Amino acid sequence: MADRVRVSDLDFVYISFKEPNKEENWADLKNKVPWAKRVDGVVGFDSAHKAAAELAETDFFISVDGDNILDEKFLLETIDFGLTNPKAVHRWRAQNSVNNLVYGNGGIVGWPKSTCLEMRTHENADNVENQIDFCWGVPHENLHNCYSRTIINHTPQQAFVAGYREGVKMSLDKGVPIPASEYSKSIWPQNLRILSTWMTVGADVDNGKYAMLGARIGCYKTVLENQDCVSVRDLDAMERVYFDNIKHEDLDNEIEAYGESLRQRLDIPVAEYDENQSRFFKYAMRPHVNLGVQQREQK
Repeated sequence: MADRVRVSDLDFVYISFKEPNKEENWADLKNKVPWAKRVDGVVGFDSAHKAAAELAETDFFISVDGDNILDEKFLLETIDFGLTNPKAVHRWRAQNSVNNLVYGNGGIVGWPKSTCLEMRTHENADNVENQIDFCWGVPHENLHNCYSRTIINHTPQQAFVAGYREGVKMSLDKGVPIPASEYSKSIWPQNLRILSTWMTVGADVDNGKYAMLGARIGCYKTVLENQDCVSVRDLDAMERVYFDNIKHEDLDNEIEAYGESLRQRLDIPVAEYDENQSRFFKYAMRPHVNLGVQQREQK
């Protein structure tokens, strides 16, 4: 692999499964990246990414999720592997369509083919760290810049599942649930800020309340009910969780009830924002400013 490579010379592989907006997002990507390839309907996160690696013809390739809209500015960048580990996964940030958070969730990812093909995660994991995410057991370069927008509120189910999965993941420490008695003191402060925002902000957009409720239920069931957190890697299981927990006619009351439980039992900041308050929160958020393409996240 060359020491320096233009992003526009890399293979892009679009990985989609059951996202309700996957076809329109694929059309958008093909318009921006005509050479993009696609993996669709492969069951399992690990298996789908290995299928993408097999399809890619460059030693380092870019994956784009089925709910992601790429910023074309990324195509103008050049990656210098003297600045970051060439064997590590390179994860850039995305902006969330519900709460406007900008962090690694849903962002575009750069994969060394060899690392992707050799890893064992999710359904193929051989240890606890790798059961539900790539980030704990696979070498990562977590990068500052934001080059995409993750659209997770096309339907109520999509929004709920996205929120639920983050509610679970943010309540873990290297794949293990944080005990309720230690939660507010042990959770990483940045994760708590992200989780609280998922739980609080979004009433001003279509289906945003479903994402808020999903995040609250995911945290509640992981920490307070000790439910199986590994199920977040199974999107069919997530569909069942949605239908088991959603009562559309009682959405606002459910959001408020879970919020009260989380405040009382975990002592974490969860607020009840209406549309105007959510809109103001986003207005007051500090705008994200891109730096160098390989600038690492600020700790």
